[in-house]
Amino acid sequence: MQNTLSKLITIEELKLGMFVLEVKSNNQFIKIKTKGLVKSERIIKQLKEQGVTGVIIRDDNTKNNTQESKIIEAPEIESTSLNSTTNTSQTTNKPVLRKISVAEEFHQSCKIYDNATHTIKTIFNDISADQKINITAINELANDITDSIIRNEYAISILTRIRDKDTYQWEHAINSAILMCGFSLFIGMKKETATQIAIGALLHDVGVAKLPKAVLNKKEKLTTNEQRLVEKHVLWGHQICSSDGLSNKITTDMLVNHHERLDGSGYPRGLKDSKLSKLARITAIVDVYDAMTANKHYKKGEQPINALRYLISKNELFDRSLVQQFIKYIGVHPVGSLVKLSNETLAIVTEGNRNDPLNPTAIAFYNTKLDKNITSKKHILDEEALTISTAARPEDYQINIGKVIREIIA
Repeated sequence: MQNTLSKLITIEELKLGMFVLEVKSNNQFIKIKTKGLVKSERIIKQLKEQGVTGVIIRDDNTKNNTQESKIIEAPEIESTSLNSTTNTSQTTNKPVLRKISVAEEFHQSCKIYDNATHTIKTIFNDISADQKINITAINELANDITDSIIRNEYAISILTRIRDKDTYQWEHAINSAILMCGFSLFIGMKKETATQIAIGALLHDVGVAKLPKAVLNKKEKLTTNEQRLVEKHVLWGHQICSSDGLSNKITTDMLVNHHERLDGSGYPRGLKDSKLSKLARITAIVDVYDAMTANKHYKKGEQPINALRYLISKNELFDRSLVQQFIKYIGVHPVGSLVKLSNETLAIVTEGNRNDPLNPTAIAFYNTKLDKNITSKKHILDEEALTISTAARPEDYQINIGKVIREIIA
């Protein structure tokens, strides 16, 4: 693997200005999309966070190679298991989102999600008080979400299934950002684009901060005037973001068009099929999915499978091809879901299985026959005789799902 012009060093020895050829993680060599100089401490930090233990650097005195104008992109690492006798030319270029285990990333994901809750709540409160959006905080949060998904696509997504009616408005913004970002990466968008989409998702409903809580939390059907007031949140959100310098094409498209529908029945402009971008169609799908599965003051959230059935049944409203791709991405039983297994235990789905969607990985923690907690146990369902019997609701078993998730996965 090495030659006279290369040298293997530890990640701790990696310094600015070194030219990286390959990186090593435990027993894996990882092929990087862009070879080049390390021009930022951030790159070294990201490599460490992704479990890189060593790097192969170029060990010559050549200074004028055109490759050196490129910068190593740590988040775009692609992993291929290699043994010591395998030639690196056999590596694959297929993108792989998951780089470390769910357990390894979960603690960091919890920190990011908790920070996101504080950040978005503060932004909504600032908007209500006619103050400006903290652009720096939004950018940092979007970068953190994207990096977490790249390290492990499931860890932070698990937290989107913890629903609380009292925190719906900022919870919806955060969850939409996680789902939009992850789905964007899944369908092949670049990291930089996915991060911008995460920003747009975090801001897509900021206009709601201007609505009266009495209208937002009303249990009865809204009057015509109240519905018109709710629809104004799109215009208000656009005005807020534009005045605060957040008016790039991605954010504007997501904010203005997430309530438009293919048949022209949406708002605010009643745009139809050909007038709606792919991004607007994706945003509409994710926005409806997360809203339907959320607990609100006036309504309990739907089970994910019911929300997915609704989306796939409404060809006139939502892009069928994109809905099918979204279902493939998120799975029949999305990570973080509570399910009942065939052995009468309750489990949390922790990893999807796109080859066999009905048999993901789950951690069992509760025996429904004995009505008590059990020692948590991980089940890779496609390797065992166990199956998922049904989706379950935490309230039916008096289970604090947020507490359980954080305890059994961490």
